[in-house]
Amino acid sequence: MIRRDMDNEAGARSDGLMIVSVIFIAAFTYIALTTNPVYTGVGVGDKVPELNGEIWDGQSWVEFDLYENLDFTWTEDSEDGTWYVIEFMDTNCGACQKSAPDFVPQQSKWLEPGSRSMPPDMDVQFIAVAFSLNPDADGWKYSQQEIKDFRQEYDHIFPYMDDLDNSNRDVWGIEYTPQYFLVAPNGIIEYASPEAAGDSVWDAMESAIPRGD
Repeated sequence: MIRRDMDNEAGARSDGLMIVSVIFIAAFTYIALTTNPVYTGVGVGDKVPELNGEIWDGQSWVEFDLYENLDFTWTEDSEDGTWYVIEFMDTNCGACQKSAPDFVPQQSKWLEPGSRSMPPDMDVQFIAVAFSLNPDADGWKYSQQEIKDFRQEYDHIFPYMDDLDNSNRDVWGIEYTPQYFLVAPNGIIEYASPEAAGDSVWDAMESAIPRGD
């Protein structure tokens, strides 16, 4: 009788473990089939890498963290949220200096109220990330003051981030300048100039950012 009871108890434990295992496998399979993991990278469709540091907003240097300003629950049918245009640039880069005037009409179009229609609770922000592409360049001194002077020289009204230690550049893997990215309010990259086929970030913005009524 005792042996039979022990056998029954062992069988019950085995059945219980089997049931738990089946439930675990079913739950894992459900998660795998219904979850759409997003890769963090710098290509279209990727979740944008982290971006943080001090930005000059025209008045003072303040801390900025991109992730703290994103809404990861945002969806394409939302009528709010902030889109980000991110430029990686070097103030000692000839191509960056040449393209800098292009931002003036675009900042008027996208940053000034009433210029380009959008849903009432949606907006656009530009951020220029200034890093040191060639820190050993003769006769050139990288500094926060030099970033401020560059911004003022080209009449830009959007923030410039100090990345002179190249920390964000390294995370993003930026090898040349300028490079442009359009980031949706949920942190998904909608445009990346390294893989663009002739279209500019301005073209991508016109296509991706919805209009208001």
